Amino acid sequence: MANVGVGRSRPFIAGVQRDSSTDFRTMADAQFPLTQTPSEPVALRAGFRLRQMRERLNLTLREVEEASLEIAEAEHNSDFVVSIARLNQIENDGSLPSIYKLYTLAVVYQLSIEEALAAYGLEVGRMEEHRQRAPVPRTHLLSVELGDPHRTIRFPMRFDPGFQPEKTIFLSRLVESWGEIPVGLLATLDFRKFRYGYIGLEDNTMAPLLRPGSIVQIDGARTRVVNQGWLNESDRPIYFLELRYSYECCWCHQRGRELTLVPHPLSPHGPRTIRVPDEGEILGQVVGVAMRLVK
Repeated sequence: MANVGVGRSRPFIAGVQRDSSTDFRTMADAQFPLTQTPSEPVALRAGFRLRQMRERLNLTLREVEEASLEIAEAEHNSDFVVSIARLNQIENDGSLPSIYKLYTLAVVYQLSIEEALAAYGLEVGRMEEHRQRAPVPRTHLLSVELGDPHRTIRFPMRFDPGFQPEKTIFLSRLVESWGEIPVGLLATLDFRKFRYGYIGLEDNTMAPLLRPGSIVQIDGARTRVVNQGWLNESDRPIYFLELRYSYECCWCHQRGRELTLVPHPLSPHGPRTIRVPDEGEILGQVVGVAMRLVK
């Protein structure tokens, strides 16, 4: 995306030092303190807070509008435009901005998208907690939110010198010290090579080889079905597929455009055949698994 200028320097933002020990709510509050009254609607509080952000940056309504026009032009999408009238409504009337306009305001006000959402009471860091409250029983792909890259997580920093990776060990006793690393450091790892899927609690297609509730690692570069060459079921490639109305994780056998989905022999399900790519596609081969052995 092109750089967006708003006509004035922003020394207040440029001079802000992010403390890695704080989350995005604390940082936003430190930059733009606001006394919130619980009885006020969230949108009104958020609008007042956004107005404070703009005023502290010494930006006029017109300057915000002009910056939004630059973003809209760069993205070839007029939904990014925040007109003077629309910004007035957001700031003073408790009107909710669209996702495009909220993105624009985050860019212009030098906020992360997490901070912008937090102004409206949405905490990205709680998404996994909420997923646990509303579990999806069917097999599906997993997503990971890194959130604020400056936020830290606990991570094993030093292992016992006697660590032998080729042997099975109790990892908890092997970690000599724990430290904190920025979540953003995880972005330097090759997450683009692998995707992750969750085997639904009702999906026993590959049980007991892959039990319901397992998490699988998927190599998206391995999408060609291998029909032969393995010595036992443990060596036979397992694939993760996206169909029209579901995800599937199973063995496969392909002949031309016909792809047969093969379950484990102990599974109650039978084989079925689809046509690719009309009815589904292979997202990749399962190359790793995290699985509970006892319920």
